[in-house]
Formats: sequence, C-alpha cells, structure tokens
Amino acid sequence: MIVSDSTILITLINIDEFELLESFVESIIITKEVYAEVSQRVYAKNFIDAKIDESYIKIENYTDLQLFYEINTILDKGESASITLAIEKSLPLIIDEKKGRRFAKAQGIEVVGLIGILRYLYLEKKLSKKESLEIIKKLNNSNFRIDKKLIEMILA
Repeated sequence: MIVSDSTILITLINIDEFELLESFVESIIITKEVYAEVSQRVYAKNFIDAKIDESYIKIENYTDLQLFYEINTILDKGESASITLAIEKSLPLIIDEKKGRRFAKAQGIEVVGLIGILRYLYLEKKLSKKESLEIIKKLNNSNFRIDKKLIEMILA
C-alpha cells in the first residue's frame, strides 16, 4: 500500500498507462484533495471512480489538520494532504514534484517517482526494454520530460 499525489496518476491516465501502477503496488491511497485534482477532467474522473469501485484506489483523509496547514504554507493542497497522510500512516509516497519530494524526504517519508516506478518494473522484468522505451516515448510526447541520463538509468 502506498499514498499517491495527483501528478503521476494524471500523467499515466493521460497516456493510457495506468496499469503500470497496478503492476507496481497492490493498492493506492489518495486524499480527497488529490481526488479533486485528478477528477477535474471527465475522463480522469470516470477512470479514477472505476478504480475506486474496484478497490484499487482508496480515499482516506488525514486527521492532523495543524500539520496539513503547516505543510500547505509551502506546498499545494494535494501535495500537503498526501504528505500529511503518508506521515500519519507511515507509508511511502508517490510524488514527482521536486519541492514536494525534498520536503517529504526531510520528514523521513520514503518517496518514489515515475522514473523509479519504471526502473523497478524494468528490473523486476515486468516491463521489457521495448515496452519501457514505448512508455518513455509516450511520456515525452505528453507534458512529462525524461532526461536522456534518466532513461539510461531506467534501463541500466
């Protein structure tokens, strides 16, 4: 089980590669703030609602409002909520934004981003080199950019 911020969910939905997460982890927890961010588009809302119905995604709320508000002075609502919940549940966090990653790591949260997920799936032979390169191409054709050095790291 892992807590997720919205960016990777939105990115994978947009490139029709959400099943990568299902190969990576058994279930995901999101906050109501992350749900709201992901659900802004009808397609994404329908997709996330289906995954919630399948019990792959669970919506849970944090309880430490003070911690949330403190984090929210630095980060956006979705990141703040995700980090607060990850701290409360002592769970790792899927997050890609640099500032949010740095903050979460400083709080002792184990973080993983999309590059880390792709690398893990490649190393575990859940993705072939060809499949990995196809996903990287889709990502580069979207608004997500992967540096050549990171591509080499994924496939190393």
